[in-house]
Amino acid sequence: MAPEQKLKTSPNTTITTIPQSSKSSETIADNDDLLREILVKLPLKSLMKFTSVSKHWLSLISHPDFNRRRNPFPCSVSGLFLPLFDRSIGNSLEYEFVDLNQSSNPTNPPFRSLSFTNNPSGMGIKIVHSCNGLLLCSGTEIYVYNPTTKKYTVLPPLPPPSRFYVGLNLAFDPSNSPYYKVLCVCKIDNCYRIEIYSSKTGIWRLSGISFHANNLINFQRGVFWNGAVHWTCLRKPSLYFNVEEERLSRMPLPPVSKYDNRVRYLRYFGESRGHLHLIDHFYTFSALQFDVYEMEMDYSFWFVKFRIDFSEFPTAFPEMVSSYRPDLRLYHFSILYIFRDDVDEESYVVIRIPGKVVRYNFKSKAFHKLCDIEPSNSTEIPCFLARRGGHQYVESLALV
Repeated sequence: MAPEQKLKTSPNTTITTIPQSSKSSETIADNDDLLREILVKLPLKSLMKFTSVSKHWLSLISHPDFNRRRNPFPCSVSGLFLPLFDRSIGNSLEYEFVDLNQSSNPTNPPFRSLSFTNNPSGMGIKIVHSCNGLLLCSGTEIYVYNPTTKKYTVLPPLPPPSRFYVGLNLAFDPSNSPYYKVLCVCKIDNCYRIEIYSSKTGIWRLSGISFHANNLINFQRGVFWNGAVHWTCLRKPSLYFNVEEERLSRMPLPPVSKYDNRVRYLRYFGESRGHLHLIDHFYTFSALQFDVYEMEMDYSFWFVKFRIDFSEFPTAFPEMVSSYRPDLRLYHFSILYIFRDDVDEESYVVIRIPGKVVRYNFKSKAFHKLCDIEPSNSTEIPCFLARRGGHQYVESLALV
């Protein structure tokens, strides 16, 4: 606070005055509405510093209403973490960062590998799921990590026998609540059940449902959208679990002809700015044209939102042409992310080819290289690269 000023008006009278700047500071500090108006205009790095001023300021900055005002799209993806696989071990402990901003103020890579805690066993930490700014990670324990604030929490051990799980998924919507949930899908005696961890209570709790499902359903790559976690299965019904209502439902897939007996293959399944997308095709790695489906909010049907044509890519990027079977004309690439803009003309898809990440605009069909990445040492077979995705990076001040 600025020093007081004392004015002598008579031999027996002294008036003490407080500088106007000090009065203004106190007025702002005592007025939450005025304080929000100032804080909402600050850049992210400044807000991160102000969260440590007091618990009250932390509460204001982390409130969902504040996040909605600061950014109408608080879950807009600004980057991707791409796992650097080693075929010999089959998983990744290092990540390449792809900046999607492509502006004069690029996003700095948050990390190369996860080293926020030491595992006594020497086992590294890997990302298993990402959701709206938070990363769900596993090592000797289960962690939730915010790569923006560098804060993390260690989840309590799963109750036995749920420690042998088939999928971990994160559910977090900062526009509705500052709390997140972790879903653990377990299989016991040929029956599935779901354990739920809540950051509000800090404990695991068994949901009230148990169910049977096809062994081909992918519980490891759930997508959080519309308040639910979605899991795909291309041969049997897919499922989604409403997190708040704890209700399990079937999710339809785009229809196919009953006379088509070819194997169906999922190229992409993900969410962007409130839209759920899916790209599938039939078993061939020579395809370069795809339909991008979008799901209606009421789950009534999928419709074709965009069409992709990568026909010019092999000429521009000959490294994507496989040498595994030249006679079959097979291609190495994976679809990493679909970005939805306010206008369709600015929406695009991000794909990975050997040694590069490329952006393709849906409407103009223009494409350009985003960055070079380390080439994989295991791209001899096209399907090996095609199955690889990335984890989304969203700048967030969410508490863990």
